Order: sequence, then C-alpha cells, then structure tokens
Amino acid sequence: MIENNDVMYRLLVQGVIDYAIYMLEPDGTVANWNAGAQRAKGYLPHEVIGKNFSLFYSEEDREKGLPQRGLAIARETGRYDVEGWRYRKDGSAFWAHAVIDAIRDDDGTLIGFAKITRDCTEQREALAEQRAQEQKFRLLVEGVTDYAIYMLDINGRVVNWNAGARRAKGYTADEIVGQHFSCFYSAQDRLAQIPDSNLKMAKTRGRFEDQGWRYRKDGSAFWAHVMIEPIYNEARMLIGFSKITRDCTEMREYEQQILHAKDLAEQNSVKMASLSKFLDTIIANIPSCVMVEDLVSREILLINNKAEQLLGITQQEIAGCQLADCVDPEMCEYFSQLSRAAQRNEGLHKNEQMLPTRSGDRIISASASIVRGSDARTNYVLLIADDVTDQRAADARIHHMAHHDNLTSLPNRVLFSQRLHEALRADRDVGKRTATLCLDLDNFKNVNDALGHQVGDELLRMVARRLSSVLRGQDTLARNGGDEFSIVLPGIMQLNEAEAVARRLIDVTRPVFNVDGHNLSVGLSVGIAISDQDLSTADQLLRCADMALYEAKRNGRDRFEHFSSEMGEAASKRRMIENDLREAITRRHLRLYYQPITNENGHEIVGYEALMRWHHPSRGLIMPLDFIPVAEETGLIHSLGAYALYEACREAATWPGGESVAVNLSPLQFKNSALVSVVEAALKESGLAAHRLEVEITESVLLDNALTNIRTLQKLKALGVRIALDDFGTGYSSLSYLRSFPFDKIKIDKSFISDMTESRESLAIIRAITGMSRSLDIQITAEGVENDQQFEQLKIEGCTLFQGYYFGRPQPAETRLKVFNPPVRAGGAAGLILPDGADGNASMPIAAGPPE
Repeated sequence: MIENNDVMYRLLVQGVIDYAIYMLEPDGTVANWNAGAQRAKGYLPHEVIGKNFSLFYSEEDREKGLPQRGLAIARETGRYDVEGWRYRKDGSAFWAHAVIDAIRDDDGTLIGFAKITRDCTEQREALAEQRAQEQKFRLLVEGVTDYAIYMLDINGRVVNWNAGARRAKGYTADEIVGQHFSCFYSAQDRLAQIPDSNLKMAKTRGRFEDQGWRYRKDGSAFWAHVMIEPIYNEARMLIGFSKITRDCTEMREYEQQILHAKDLAEQNSVKMASLSKFLDTIIANIPSCVMVEDLVSREILLINNKAEQLLGITQQEIAGCQLADCVDPEMCEYFSQLSRAAQRNEGLHKNEQMLPTRSGDRIISASASIVRGSDARTNYVLLIADDVTDQRAADARIHHMAHHDNLTSLPNRVLFSQRLHEALRADRDVGKRTATLCLDLDNFKNVNDALGHQVGDELLRMVARRLSSVLRGQDTLARNGGDEFSIVLPGIMQLNEAEAVARRLIDVTRPVFNVDGHNLSVGLSVGIAISDQDLSTADQLLRCADMALYEAKRNGRDRFEHFSSEMGEAASKRRMIENDLREAITRRHLRLYYQPITNENGHEIVGYEALMRWHHPSRGLIMPLDFIPVAEETGLIHSLGAYALYEACREAATWPGGESVAVNLSPLQFKNSALVSVVEAALKESGLAAHRLEVEITESVLLDNALTNIRTLQKLKALGVRIALDDFGTGYSSLSYLRSFPFDKIKIDKSFISDMTESRESLAIIRAITGMSRSLDIQITAEGVENDQQFEQLKIEGCTLFQGYYFGRPQPAETRLKVFNPPVRAGGAAGLILPDGADGNASMPIAAGPPE
C-alpha cells in the first residue's frame, strides 16, 4: 500500500505544470525535475539534474551567495520562503515565489531539500497596474484645487479631504478628518441646527444646494456655493454624503460692488463719469465671463477679461462686431439662443452645453437677461457665463460611484432597482412584460479559497464582460455583490424569450476562463421571474427570481428555473417552520437522542453521538433537511447549537461510566466569536470532564475563513475537548486539512460504507483514509454500519470505532442503549432486528449541525 501511495504521489508531483517542484541534494544539486519545472525554467531533466540549483540565479546573486544562504536558512529553520527574479534557460527573467523545505529522515539527519517555485510575473504586473489605476483615480480627485471635495459619514463627520478643501478652508486632513462639518458654519448657524437641517434636506430631496457664509480654520469667512448629495450602498442604505464647496467670495464682492456702484451712479449724476470708469474696471475683473450686446443690432458693446479668454479675442477686436463675426459658429449659436430667449420673455434664462474652446471642449453654463437703458428705446442683453467642466466632472464621478459597482463598473443594486421600476412602468403602458433574472456563479467560492481574492476579482470582471456580450442594448446587467448578478429584460412578449437569454448566459459562461495562467471553469445558475397580474412590483419580481435561482441550484446548478407558485408555497412553508422552530426552542420541544459508538470488539460502548430530534405537536417528526437549513439561514443555529452543547454535557455528566459524547457543530457557528465561551460554559455548568466532550465538524469549516476557524479549533483543543472531522471524503478532502490541525478522529462517511461491497472506488477510498490515519495516529470511526459483513470488513481495513444501526439506534438519554446484545444472525448473514418493524430510514437523526 505504501509503495502504491509513493507511486501515486510521485506521478502527482511529476504531473503538476503550474509549479516547479524538484528535490535538491544537501549541497544544492538538483536530484529530480517535474513538468512544472521544465515549463517554468525551460530545462529538460537531463540538462539540469546533477547541476547546482544556483544556475537559476543571476551572476550577481551567486556572487552574493544567495543560493547557499537560502539553503542554510532552510537547514536551520526548516523552511526558506522568498520572492525575487530567477532566470530561465534562454536567459529571460521571471518574478518567482520560491519555498525551500529541509527534508530529514526519522533520525533527524538532513537528506535534502524540497523546492517549489511559482512564476508570479503576471500577478505582480497586474497588482502593479491595479495600484497604479487606484492611485491615478485618487490623485485625480485629491488633486482638484478649485473645489473642496470631501465625504461625510451619516452623522456629518468628515471622512476624507482633498487639496481643494485644504486650500479653501485651511485645514489639513489630519486636523479635520473625524470632525463634524458644522465647524465650517457660524456659532449662530450651529445653534439653529442649520448643518443638520441641510443634511436632512439632502437626504429627503436627493440634493441640497445653497450659497452662504462659511468659515476657515483661521476664523475668516468666505462666501460659498455648497452642494450636498446623499450616497447609498447596494442595499439602498445611506452610508454618507458627498460635499462640494466652491469659494465664491470674489464673485460676490464684485457683484456687490457693481450694485453699489450702480446705486451711487443713479444717486449722483455729477460723479457718473468716474463711476462709469470704476464700473468698467470692476466688470473687467469679474471672475465670470461678462458680455453686453445691443438688443436690436446684436453688436457687442462690452466683454471682460474672462470673456476674452473664453472667446479667444480682445475687446478691441470685437468692438462694433457681432459674435457671428468673431467666434466659432457652435458657440455663437449657443449665446444667440440665450439672447433670443431673453428677448421673447422677461426674466433670467439659463442653459448649459459642451462647447469647443481654445482649451478644448468645455462645459459652459450661461445666463441671459435684458437690461433697460436710460432711454426706453435702448435696451441691452447681459450674458454671464462660467466654465463648469471641473465641477460637472466631480459631480459625475460621485454620481457614478453611487450607482455602479466598483469592481466591474456594472450598475449596482440602487441603479438596478431604478431600471426595473422604469421597465415595469413602460411595459405596463404598452402591454408588454418585464423579466427579472437572478444569476449566481457555481463553484466561484472554490476559486477564491484556492487562488485568492485577486484572481477571484479578475474572474468576476471577465464574467461580467461575457454576460454583457449576449444581452441587448436595452437590457440591464447589475452586480448585487459577491458572485451574484441580476438582469432586467424589458419588452418581453413570450416566455421563451427569457429562456433564450438564460441559455445564452449559461452557454457563454461555460468556456474556460484564463486568469493569471490559471484555467478556471465556473457554471451559472439562473432564476427567472416574469411580470403578470400577480407579479407586478419590483420587489415581488426580485424575490420570486431569487426563489427560482435557489431552485436551480438545488436541482443541480448550471441551469435555469422559472418561478412557480409551488416555490412560493415552499417559501411560505419555510417561514412557517422558522416561526415554529423559534417556539420549539423557547418551549424546549427539541430533544437529544444518543446513538452508541463501539470499538473493534463490538461489545463495549465507548461513547455516544448526540442527535437532535424535533417532534412537532401537530406535524409530528420534522426531518433535518426541513429545519436545519432554516436554522442556518435565520441564525437560529447558534441558539440550537448552544442548547445541544449544554444539554449533551448535562446528560453525559450523569452517566455512571466514562463514555464520551459527540456534538455536531455547524460551520455557521464558527462565525460566532462566542463559540469557545459557550463550550467552556457548558462544561463548567455540567461538571463534565473536557476530554469526554467531542465536537464534530465538516470540511467546509476549513474552507471558509480557514485561519480564523483553525484558531477557534485550537482554543477548543486547549480546553481539552476532542475534535473530530466528520463526513471525510465527501467534500474537498485534502491532506492539507490534516496538516493544518491535529484532529483526534476522522469519521468515514456512511455513503462509502454502504457502497464498499459493490464499489471498488469506495473500498479504495476507505483504505486510503485508514492508511493515512494510521500514519498520523488518528482514530477512525466508520459511520452507517448496518450488518456483520460490513463490520468485519471495516475491522480488516483498520477502522477502530464503529457506529450504525447494526449496533443500536438513537434513543433518549434515559432509554439509551447501555449494553450491546449480540446481533441475531439469520441465514448465515448478520443483521440487526429493528424494533417495532421500523426500517433503516424511519428514524433519521436530526443533528445540531449540518443534516446527516
């Protein structure tokens, strides 16, 4: 068996192509060479075996002694982990992550080194590119100096601070971040609660815009144009506010000066000439573009300095001319439309448009109004314009961030909800239907766990591009978060139209994705809901499409399902079970049953597994698959699990023997930071010795947030509690699990036991698990043993503990099996006579963790 394992491991290592894996002699000579090494470094085995591994380093690194230094560190500490440039046969360099492990025999004598090298060049370049893009965007916002742009949290406290804010208000980021933005208002405004009132108006109306006095760090006041917009997350929950402030003090002073000069001119005709000159000076220096034209002749009478810069002409060049004679036709038409509007109707007329200027295309916001001369027959058109390009760009960036997913740039939940409401309203008016699709990637979590979130994020971006490529222009694809997407399909006439889209989405997702040299395969599950008389609101469609998605995943994934009334009834049943389960926990309707565990002798009970049963007062026995998932979804699993721990410890403490008791833990219980405290309290309150309590976990605990969960297991182990790995072989079983944590016991899943006489594969898996466990000195429990033939075969294979109906059924604590009666043999085959004519499935146990 060991030789077979050695061959299997050698073939496994030789076949790996993504990692260079090879062995070194104690002096650094290459002893073997796998396919990944040949692919990464370009050498064939006969070209490199027997040579020192330093040939993969640069001449400079060899002169510094880096190869031998790495071996020395590995020899002293057991491992050397490093990143750096390495070189291929053709001389090209690649960025490598290398690990050297010292290999010693049973006596501790060094026999060589294992070296694993991975080419991380593309990953390093992608990370650098991502950081450069993030830096570019951050510098873009932070570098704006004419506008104070910053964010507030929901309570009005400043969370960031750009260069424009620092210039306008005098505070550095260290001085202001974390402070309430009311410090920019006067004491009187704060007393009147104006800052908080402004935030409320922004939240209620979607935007708050105003002008008023604000105050700098040194106490000086400035006249500010302020805009506040609320920012929502994907769940339409308020997460803060964006705030843009512009210092308009100079503009206001000039306006006040003009008004003051006008008043003086009207009151004192003697000083008219000097005041007129003064007025010209003020107008010339106003920070907005000012133009005055004769209403009738359209002759330009006056332009100021800002207008000269915008139009690219001087006052002298335009004197006596019309705009059409001097400026670009598009800009001329823009101002002419404003002038005509002012002539047709009294009042102020405004417009905003992208126009070509000497500085490129700029967004110009202008207004026109009629000014009456002293002679009733003489009238003028006053045009005032501002370049608002930077302000609109800042508005657009903030608006995009509030309505789009940062990772994929797809619409987020907020924008998706708006599009769905709009589609329902429009389709209802023209007699069409709207379809909503909920999408979820299959096996995406495995990619994140195995290769990291950077690879997972790039995969999501590639998936988003593929999904978008098969949709119509009027369709909306949004990312809800994680690996979940949703789609609005407006204007649907037939049900098969939505099905056709779902098929295209599934088909386009099937081909392999190549991410950083990894060929990744993911599937797509789709739920479809189409509007009708009963499904007429956005919330109903989304909820029903989500139920259909759940059904698609339950029925095998990589498929689509339509919402049906049966799904709604199933959801209603789940809600009913949730309510009844809450009452069952409160009124202690749940009980623990105990199934015996024996050793290889088959006569002595060494422990029990605690299994939860729910006998509903009106529905009778409810199966685990009907209430455990509900408990996990609603969070009731924490209360259910705590009850199981306390009750099992309490009852086991009363048993006269030293039998152990095993309690299942759900993976979700590990998300509760109080889990270790709950176990400790259950032991302390009951007085049960810690070594008599055994907790059983499944492999998913080690897949999800592995490092944190391993630390939790270590804390449980430190209490003296024994840890068992349940259902081993059915999930993502890996030797790395057994290396990451010293389990006391491995439980072979009963599916392998039931198939082992008919399936060579099942028997081979059982032998592999028992062989590995003997090497690691870990006990093996065989679950689901139902007859003497299985029992005898499992003893031969090396199992040490046994559990199943062959030895006893789960019973309440007071009637639990305390002494084994030898199974009755009939016709030469051993078997268990079940009480009351029950069959092997009549009393399915309900565990406090995942259903068995």
